[in-house]
Amino acid sequence: MTGDTPAAATFTLRRVSMLGGVLLATAAVVWFTWPRPDTLIRIGEDGVAVVVDRFGRLAPLPDTVEVGGSGTRRVIRVENRDTANHRLAMFNIPAGERNDYTVPRGVFGGECSAHPTKRQLTFRIR
Repeated sequence: MTGDTPAAATFTLRRVSMLGGVLLATAAVVWFTWPRPDTLIRIGEDGVAVVVDRFGRLAPLPDTVEVGGSGTRRVIRVENRDTANHRLAMFNIPAGERNDYTVPRGVFGGECSAHPTKRQLTFRIR
């Protein structure tokens, strides 16, 4: 009986390793193919907006937001975590809401209430 135990343990370890590899590969495929917006803008509780990249890193909202991606139309997601409504150029976002906007190629601009300097905001859609 003691001779069967190492083989059974190896077989189980091999199966667990294989299952772990399959799960890791599946997670990687899902991560890279999951539909996500071309650009994510988050308005914080302080009313200041930041751009969030695909790895979750935050950057201050620039005066011109470059939006690129695949296809002919782009998706811009705006999350408003503030208690006030905001306007980001052509987008109006109510307090506490998240909206996805599908936009055509072009250059669009307007006032920005969530910009750190309260200046104009331009979206350049490629």
